Amino acid sequence: GFTPMCKVLPPRVVMAFLNTLFTRFDAMLDFYRVYKVETIGDCYMVAGGLIREDEDGMAAVQGGGTVDPDQAANVVGFAKAMLRAAACVRLPTTGAPVKIRVGIHSGPVVSGVVGTRMPRFCLFGDTVNTASRMESTGVPGSIHVSEDTYGM
Repeated sequence: GFTPMCKVLPPRVVMAFLNTLFTRFDAMLDFYRVYKVETIGDCYMVAGGLIREDEDGMAAVQGGGTVDPDQAANVVGFAKAMLRAAACVRLPTTGAPVKIRVGIHSGPVVSGVVGTRMPRFCLFGDTVNTASRMESTGVPGSIHVSEDTYGM
């Protein structure tokens, strides 16, 4: 796991490992039409159905009420690709392939830019909390999908 690895490796090795892993994930974002919200430690958070192109072809935050019918399929597709990409990366402690946990939940969120010194685009709401719980209760190397997402 990530926490034990942090205890035995120099921070620069951990950072290089995460950079390798997250760079692979970043390369797939546009293909699956998902938006990278943030990374915190080894957590990589994305959202589907959040960003759309406006009439000028510019990316814009999607307003409430309109639901992209493909958003759940896009996020699940991205999650499957994440599992494959992670398996190509080796843990610096053991050399074993990386097995990540993925949690997915669908529902409404509130979004906005928070802060002034280092402003961050953030998502808030029960949907975010439920997705986090799906991840934390999942099995390494697997995708844990909520009933709400499964039904889409």
